[in-house]
Amino acid sequence: MWIFNTMNLEAYPEFYIIAALIIFSLTLYAIFLHLKVRQQEDLQKSSADSLSQQLNTRQEGFRDSIRVIAAALVQGQVGLTEGAIRIDKLSSLLDEAPGGDGRYKVFSQLAEATAHIPILENWKKLTKDEMIMFDKERASIEDSFQHLIRDAAQIILDVHSKKITKKEPLFYSVGK
Repeated sequence: MWIFNTMNLEAYPEFYIIAALIIFSLTLYAIFLHLKVRQQEDLQKSSADSLSQQLNTRQEGFRDSIRVIAAALVQGQVGLTEGAIRIDKLSSLLDEAPGGDGRYKVFSQLAEATAHIPILENWKKLTKDEMIMFDKERASIEDSFQHLIRDAAQIILDVHSKKITKKEPLFYSVGK
């Protein structure tokens, strides 16, 4: 207060100029910050769009792989257990609601039913008798799932070829 009382502001026009420069500088800085925020938002949106496109591409790749395995199952080119394990794994990578509509449940059930059977290096470590025992057990399990797995694989192919819609109930599972 004392400064303003003792100063005649009309006598010091440089105060007006300095105040105007400060306000102008702050305005320029605010505009700069606004542009910087807008640039970051645009970059984030672009990045999110790119990630979304990459995810969609991966998801479509998983679906294509599932269709290829389903076709191999229908044609008998791959074993039921191997096909079910692969489809189960790929379907778990799909970006769908957990449990979804049960579309891949039968594959998951066969994979679970045979999960205790050794594979790869562990299979090689088995004796001949153990291999024969596990082969018989796997064949028995596959027999109980055979029609369901082949039907489910055919439905995957039918959905892809648009013979049926995805909204119809698609897959059935073996009760536990």
